[in-house]
Amino acid sequence: MTDHHPREEERMKRKGHMKRWAGALALALIGLGAAGPAAAQTRLGWYTQIGPAGIGFSESAKISAGGSTIPGASATLSDNLTLGFGLGYRFSDAFSVIAIGGLPPTTTIKGTGPLTGITVGKVTYGPLIVAANYHIPTAGKFQPFVGAGVNYTMVFDAKDGGLTKLKAKSAFGAVLRVGFDYMVSDTDGLFFSANKVFVNTSATGNAVALGGAPVSAKITLDPLILHAGWVHRF
Repeated sequence: MTDHHPREEERMKRKGHMKRWAGALALALIGLGAAGPAAAQTRLGWYTQIGPAGIGFSESAKISAGGSTIPGASATLSDNLTLGFGLGYRFSDAFSVIAIGGLPPTTTIKGTGPLTGITVGKVTYGPLIVAANYHIPTAGKFQPFVGAGVNYTMVFDAKDGGLTKLKAKSAFGAVLRVGFDYMVSDTDGLFFSANKVFVNTSATGNAVALGGAPVSAKITLDPLILHAGWVHRF
């Protein structure tokens, strides 16, 4: 009989819920666009977004020490809440591009499996997103969109814990996104977006518990970034 660690089961359930929720939202937005009347004229040009952003990881890791894989060893990363902001340009009623960044948060990395109880270290990072968006034709204040783009997860700092000389690499990934604007005037409104990022990275260090043996990890991050707040169109 396979012994599933409770934290691993919780992570898999959370990952499944996120995928189902994002998929259902995308289908709902597409349905609204298909059923709605012709869209009203939209203000084109530059726009900005600002508001809280929640980052929830769907992480997994393959960890090696001294060149040998540690069976059953993985890692968890703490979720984060930060302030996110975006700068976009609306080319037409249907298409726009946006760059999204934010204040760099810090995640705590902990071991699981045989590494349970070990705090590996802390990493400060910044997930930058650049995406193209298709705005589904609708009339009225509710204006949904879908989009895709690229992510660059930049590592700014790494602090040692159970690993000394901890280093983590910045990495590129892909992004799929859905969301909507709810305009209260021609220039201002509320927005929400769900941004699913697909990105892998690697980390290295020396394990204190193993007498300083070199440790390396290949880490799947795959965060879901939920961003909401105020949008202003110039």
